[in-house]
Amino acid sequence: MKTEIHILRAYHGDCLLIKTFDEKDSPFNILIDGGPPNSFDFSLRKQLKGIKVINLLILTHIDYDHIGGIIKFLNNSLFDEIQIDKYWINCKNLIDAGVNSGKISYAHAKNLEELFIEKKVPLEKFENFVTTDFIPKLVNGIKITVLSPEPEIIEKLNSKWKDLNESHQEKLEGVKISGNVKSQITKGSLLDLSKEKFRPQNNIDNDIINSSSIALIIEGRDFKFLSLADSRAEIIEKSLKKLLYNDGDNKLKVDYMQISHHGSKNNTSNELLDLVDCSNFIICTNGGSGRSKHPDREVIARILYHPKREKKDTINLIFNYPLNEIQANSGLIFTKEELNAANCKFTDNKNKLPLDYA
Repeated sequence: MKTEIHILRAYHGDCLLIKTFDEKDSPFNILIDGGPPNSFDFSLRKQLKGIKVINLLILTHIDYDHIGGIIKFLNNSLFDEIQIDKYWINCKNLIDAGVNSGKISYAHAKNLEELFIEKKVPLEKFENFVTTDFIPKLVNGIKITVLSPEPEIIEKLNSKWKDLNESHQEKLEGVKISGNVKSQITKGSLLDLSKEKFRPQNNIDNDIINSSSIALIIEGRDFKFLSLADSRAEIIEKSLKKLLYNDGDNKLKVDYMQISHHGSKNNTSNELLDLVDCSNFIICTNGGSGRSKHPDREVIARILYHPKREKKDTINLIFNYPLNEIQANSGLIFTKEELNAANCKFTDNKNKLPLDYA
């Protein structure tokens, strides 16, 4: 038996389905996020067909490009056909991110919580806040380490949550029972960009939604996967340093690393990459939408030229959309000559792992 990691095509969002096995060879399915709404019809529904049990559903945070497909799933008859054992969703009454914020609006967030209530999902299926203090109890053969968010971030989220309306509070009590795109090549050489100081656009307090992302090390019998959602590099660095110190290691060795926030330059630092021993980097995006264009050339530069990279080891960049489609939205990110010079290969339009060379 072999683990399958499905990197679903979720437009500019994230949706991952891990089909693995516990030590008794029993299937263990983990669904992480659902992408924007269209992702459910476009890719997620097909992947869920035939699955009887989702052992763990993780909604990393409340951005619409992660939550929208889950809302559609809840509204679909398929939800009633699949047993979901456990939910990891940091929601009290869900966050009000502001209707015009570009994030998920309060209406969408409220809709998600109301759907869970209408579906009468037992509250004991929801884990009580997944933070770096949380130690998951899972079946033998599956191990998950939480790297983000920190408890203080959840406290700040709690301060902004809205109360349920009276009718749903009563129900909750019952449950208790494309045009021309500018090339990115002009930003500078990959080597020069990798040397620039990491300067995130916002600090943690001004980026609470992404700072609250659930980031995880997921380990099975035949894989080790670093899932970063839209998490902040500063938080992951802090958690990894603590973890590595306690384990007596210099680096976290993983088979795959999902680059945070679709390759945004604000979420991946040289310091973070220096803490990870990995050759396979996954970037989930169709190139972005609106003003948000991903991945950034700066992130490619850091992956290839962060200070502690072993240059003799080949780097594999893995994209879940065709590169020409991504670059039609994001602009030219790199040239083949640049990748060759950095001992790097890329695989695009890839929706299932492992790769042949992994």
